[in-house]
Amino acid sequence: MDLQKFHKIDENLTSSEVAQLKFLCMDLIPKKRLETVTDAKELFLRLDEQALLDEGLLVPELLITIGRLDLLGILEMSKDNVERNLLLRDTSSKGVSAYRKMLFSISEDITEENLHTVKFLVELPRGKLGTSATFLDVMIEMEKLQKLGEDNLDELYCILDNCDKQLACRIEEYRAREQVGGRLPLREVSGNVQVSFPDESMPRYQMETENGWRRSSLVTDSDTEPRMGEYYNMTLRPLGYCLIINNFNFKERSSLSNRTGTDKDKDDLSRVFRRMHFEVEVQDDLTASDMKDVIRHFANRDHTLMGAFVCCVLSHGEKGTVLGVDGKEVEIRELTVPIAECRTLASKPKLFFIQACQGNEGQDGVLTMDAPGKATEEDPYEEDAYNPAARSIPIESDMLIGMATVERYQSYRHTKNGSIYIQELCNQLEKFCPRKEDILSILTKVNREVSLKMLRGHKQMPEPRYTLTKKLVLPMD
Repeated sequence: MDLQKFHKIDENLTSSEVAQLKFLCMDLIPKKRLETVTDAKELFLRLDEQALLDEGLLVPELLITIGRLDLLGILEMSKDNVERNLLLRDTSSKGVSAYRKMLFSISEDITEENLHTVKFLVELPRGKLGTSATFLDVMIEMEKLQKLGEDNLDELYCILDNCDKQLACRIEEYRAREQVGGRLPLREVSGNVQVSFPDESMPRYQMETENGWRRSSLVTDSDTEPRMGEYYNMTLRPLGYCLIINNFNFKERSSLSNRTGTDKDKDDLSRVFRRMHFEVEVQDDLTASDMKDVIRHFANRDHTLMGAFVCCVLSHGEKGTVLGVDGKEVEIRELTVPIAECRTLASKPKLFFIQACQGNEGQDGVLTMDAPGKATEEDPYEEDAYNPAARSIPIESDMLIGMATVERYQSYRHTKNGSIYIQELCNQLEKFCPRKEDILSILTKVNREVSLKMLRGHKQMPEPRYTLTKKLVLPMD
C-alpha cells in the first residue's frame, strides 16, 4: 500500500465521492468498521485490513466506477490497462459486486424529481428521508430493513417503474445477466468500453459450449430466456451527436434549384435535438464526396460515453439516394452503413431522418366517405425531387430511418416555413417526448398529420423503417 499515492487520491475526492466509495465497498468491509470511515484514507486502510489491496485492482476499479478516471494517473494506470486486467482477474478475487454497480448506476442517473417520488413511495421511517438524503442513503436504509438485497429487488423495481421505466429496466438487465452467470460490464456503470460478455443473441447451448459453461448439457424448448430491458438507456449526457446535413445552394454547382425554406428545418431540428441533450453539429452545402467524408468522420469518432446517434439529411433526392450540392448521388446506404459498423455505437440506437424526395411522382390522394368536398391546395410548396433510380436501403441492427416519403414519390417543402415532414417531426417530438412516448408512436403521429395535408394537389406519406430492438424514449426536459 503506497501511502503517499492514496493520500493524494484522498485529497482530490469530495465528501460525496467518499460516500459513493463507501457504498460500493459495503459488501467488502464489515459494517461496524465501515461506519467509522470519514475519508478515503480510512477507507483504504479498512480495505487493506481485509487484504483487498494486494492485487492492486480494487481502488482503480472503484475510481472508474465513480467516474474519476483522472485519478488513475496517480496510480500510474490507465483506464484501458485496468479494464484488461479486470478481465484477467481470478474469479476468486473480490471486487465491486455487480449488484452494487447496478444500484450506483441508477443513483447516478436519477433526477431530483424521481428521487422525490422514490422517497414518497418507499416505506421507510420519515426521519430517514430528509431533504439531504441521497438515493444511496435510501438504498442503505432499505437494506437495513431487508427491503432490498441481491435477491430481493422487487420492491425497488416497483418503485422505479412508477417514476422512470428506463431506470427500472436496469434491474431487469441485472437479473437477466445474473441468471446466465454473467458479470455486469464495467461500461454499464461508468460508460467505458464494454468488456467481454457472452453474446446474448447466441443460442444458449452454443454459449455454453463456446464459453465453457456447464450449467446443463441440454436445454428444452420449454426453457424461457431471461427478459432483457425493454428500453434503450437514454440517461447519458451528452446523449450523443446529432449531425445535420443542410444542402441549400444547388444552383452554383448543378442545374438543380436551391432549396429555399431548408434553413427553417435546420434551425428547428437544432433546437429540438439540443433539448434532448444531443451535441448538434451542422454541415451546410456539402458535395456528394463531402457528405460521405463527414459520415466517415462521425463513424470514426468515439461514442463510448454516449447513448445514441442522430443524422438529419436535408437535400434533393431520388429513390434510395440523396444528392450533394454538386448534383451527384449519395446512396443512403453510404450514409447508414459506416455508422452501423461503428463499434462504439453497437447496440445503441442510430437514427436517420431524410428530408428528400424518393422519386418524381406526385402521390394522389383518395377522398374518404366522410370527406366534405374538394380539398384545398396549400401554396407555395416545392418538391425535393430528381429522376428516380432503382436503389435499395438496407437497415442494420438498432437503426431507424425516417423517410419524408415512400419510394417513387415526391416530398414537399414550404419556401418559408420549411418542409412538411421535418416541421411535423419537430412538432410531434416537442409535444410527446416530454410525455415519455416512444419514437415509433411519435412517428405514427407524424405519418397521420402529414398524410392529412393536400400539397399542390397531391398527398405525402412518410415512412419509418426500423430495426430497433428496444423501445426508444428520447428525453426532453
